[in-house]
Amino acid sequence: MAPTPGPFLPNAPSPVAPDKDGEGRITALDGLRAGAMFLGVCLHGSISYMAGDMPGLIWVVRDNTRHRFFDFLFWWLHAFRLPLFFFLAGFFAALLESERGPAGLLAHRTRRLLAPFLGGCILILPVTFYIWAAGWLVGGHCTVRQILAVKFRPPIQSELYGPLHLWFLQDLFLLNVAFCIYRWLSRRITFAFTFLPIDCQTPSLQGVNFVKSFLSRVREWWSELPLWLSVPSTFVLGINLQPVVAHHNSFYPDKWRLLYYGLFFAAGAAVYPRRKFLPEICRSWGFYLALTAPLTALLLPLLQRHLAQPEEWPTRWVLAATLSLLAWLSLFGLLGLGLRYGDRHQPQLRYLADASYWVYLCHLPLVGLIQLDLEGLALPVGIKFLVVVGMTMLLALASYQTLVRYTFLGTCLHGRRRRKRPSHPCEIYNYSLSSWISGSSCRVLRSIARTMVRSSTPSGEAATAGMICRPLGKLKRTVKVPSARNLIG
Repeated sequence: MAPTPGPFLPNAPSPVAPDKDGEGRITALDGLRAGAMFLGVCLHGSISYMAGDMPGLIWVVRDNTRHRFFDFLFWWLHAFRLPLFFFLAGFFAALLESERGPAGLLAHRTRRLLAPFLGGCILILPVTFYIWAAGWLVGGHCTVRQILAVKFRPPIQSELYGPLHLWFLQDLFLLNVAFCIYRWLSRRITFAFTFLPIDCQTPSLQGVNFVKSFLSRVREWWSELPLWLSVPSTFVLGINLQPVVAHHNSFYPDKWRLLYYGLFFAAGAAVYPRRKFLPEICRSWGFYLALTAPLTALLLPLLQRHLAQPEEWPTRWVLAATLSLLAWLSLFGLLGLGLRYGDRHQPQLRYLADASYWVYLCHLPLVGLIQLDLEGLALPVGIKFLVVVGMTMLLALASYQTLVRYTFLGTCLHGRRRRKRPSHPCEIYNYSLSSWISGSSCRVLRSIARTMVRSSTPSGEAATAGMICRPLGKLKRTVKVPSARNLIG
């Protein structure tokens, strides 16, 4: 039977199959992964300005000016961003396992996931703690003695010890370990079945043959695939909604969170061997994204009703179905969008894809520090949010270019990158300009750090204005555009 085509959308061109380029990377999926990383900055940047709260989430400061738009923005991003992450992680895990085997995949993930997780726990978490403690002190939620003793009141103390935003690396590493074990066992079982007589294989492989025949018929309902995939995730969330609607900071992995996001990881791993059918699956990506609009409109009212009456089971199951459908429809819609328009080699996109991992690791203390510095200023809430996101991205990318990209940190995060010496005069100018920006970013970072400290004094506003204007004036005086003759000679 021919596959059932999806609904025709004139403005939704067909995506193309994801293939590796000359450098062994899939550009479209790299762009999606980088975009999801950067959306994490927007998600965390909105928390301080939300009118409501996420249960269990202890934030650095709650700004005096809040708006319900940021509740909508937070829960919308939270519903699909992490499922997209885990789906792509499963896809790339299957890719690496097919090339290197289970042992090679495990060694690679140990370097790229476990090592950054441990390094972040040692270096990033202590800095984040003292920034958060400063916010709690300013908000009157703790005292200096409690900070020095690291003993707080129950709402804070119960959420104090944990990996914060690094829980994603912890859970992802565990899922990769489980995938390696599964692939190792499946290879051993398949190898054992090849030596059995035909009459002995028939009763033993009936279940395997049933699964193969079932998968062969999946192509008949590609367009309904998000609907069918949402059934098991709805069942998991109907039993326990905490992996999505609440947060618990703990080094002990949450089994329900692993189970829910493990479904998306398993789907990504299962799609990789059938990646040539992915354009057919995502053919109706415009229709999928259009369906997310009414689901997003229902999400916030359902969520507020569930948080007010958590024991009301009809609301729980309707909310679980809404979250699951929103996650799968957004996932396949964004996949189709990325495969259609993002499958082009662009150096800027490749650079942002490389930088996104570092931005994910270091953005949380930057977001908290800037939100703490803006708290109390008479600015519109939208301006504060844009300043937080913009400054965090600027500082994170500047630190990546200066401290990470060509160092051992960059080698650990994304592999070794070599500096390219330009030959054309225009390229020479761009290279010298990038070098000047890298050097200037260090001075800007030091100036901003001094600004953050001095702005807490009674004369902080005047000090802040002076510290910002002085480096800007200095940079303006030092900029000189060289001539082509000087660049060549």
